[in-house]
Amino acid sequence: MRNLTIKRTKSFVASAMKMKVYIEDPSFPEIVINDTPCRKLGTVKNGEEKTFAIDERASRVFVIADKLSKNYCNEYYNIPAGEEDVFLTGKNHFNPASGNAFRFDGVTDPEILQNRKKGSKKGLLVLIIAVIVGFLIGYSLTAGWFSTTKVEEKTFSSNGLQITLTDQFSETNAQNFTFCYESKDAIVFALREGFDLLDGFENYTIEQYGELVLKNNNLSSDIQLENSDGLTYFQYSYTVPTINENYHYFTVLYKAPDAFWMVQFATLDKNFEQQQQTIIDWAKSVEFSK
Repeated sequence: MRNLTIKRTKSFVASAMKMKVYIEDPSFPEIVINDTPCRKLGTVKNGEEKTFAIDERASRVFVIADKLSKNYCNEYYNIPAGEEDVFLTGKNHFNPASGNAFRFDGVTDPEILQNRKKGSKKGLLVLIIAVIVGFLIGYSLTAGWFSTTKVEEKTFSSNGLQITLTDQFSETNAQNFTFCYESKDAIVFALREGFDLLDGFENYTIEQYGELVLKNNNLSSDIQLENSDGLTYFQYSYTVPTINENYHYFTVLYKAPDAFWMVQFATLDKNFEQQQQTIIDWAKSVEFSK
């Protein structure tokens, strides 16, 4: 036997979630990931270093968020045969398309890099399908009177955050986010980062938090923090390959009494200019409980 040690570097992404570690094992399979039978080794928390006993055979080690998203939110590493201990490092990276998946550091294997791309495409498709299904269900329930019904403001609350959107929004699930609300025109994702994540975190300014978000999540150097209308935010666009549609993400940062928050407003890029002021109004409506 030998030791496999995985160090999960602290990140502002998926900080509250324990990542699950699996090893390739056709003899005692508990789950199949990417057509590979695996058994569970354990979990690793944000900022934690964990050691597992493995045998000398060549095998793949997988890190996933959960069984439901294992086919797109996954990462693996090829461990060669031998008796030497293995030490790997990595962290979760900001990418809604992949469910903010864990990534091992220093990977150059083309097969693994291709798996990451495939995972992002699958994740985007899952998210888009969820939004479309939610819209169709909502439309079918309101058909016949929706077009004559006035859109009203509606306030939503979750984990100490309150935001005013419209009654066309409904809550849905989004992997590795604290909450998600969707309508036929926009999606609102939010991620809470508690002050207990880092020593002295409560002393950070919103700008310092924003710089850490940009740095730790490998966002393009062209993306910069902006301050306007009393908001601190950054913006970026992403093309969904499966439908060839470009989405605009307006990401606003907040400092609450006990946590930092990152709230993303996503809409089709072609509609963003028309919806920009509405999104800003939604962002300015955010309040926190004491």
